[in-house]
Order: sequence, then structure tokens, then C-alpha cells
Amino acid sequence: MALRPLSFGLRFRENGRTLRVQSSSRDRKGYVVEVERRGKPTRRRDHPSLAAALQDFAQTWRDRLH
Repeated sequence: MALRPLSFGLRFRENGRTLRVQSSSRDRKGYVVEVERRGKPTRRRDHPSLAAALQDFAQTWRDRLH
């Protein structure tokens, strides 16, 4: 079994918005969600677990519909 469940990361892109989930360089067990939008600064949110990062990722991706 792997020590890190998400080795490479996720990236979704649509209409100038990019969402990424990747392992944190600061915290060995943590994950980072980055939201990049054209013309706006990149937002970066740190999470202590993969479950929390994926939940944030899913909520942010759904928010693009509204």
C-alpha cells in the first residue's frame, strides 16, 4: 500500500479556471488546493488530509456553475 494515496495530483480546467490538488511541499502529510483564474491572483488553501482537500476541490468545482 502506498504511503501517499495521491501521488501525482488532480487538475481540472474550464473557461480560464484551473483547479489543482497536489501534495504539500511544506507538510509531508498535507495537501494543497490551488484555484487559478484568468486576471485574478491564485488562491492556495492547505488541508491536513486528502479527504479535506478533495471536499474543498469538489465544492469549488461545483461553485463554477453558479
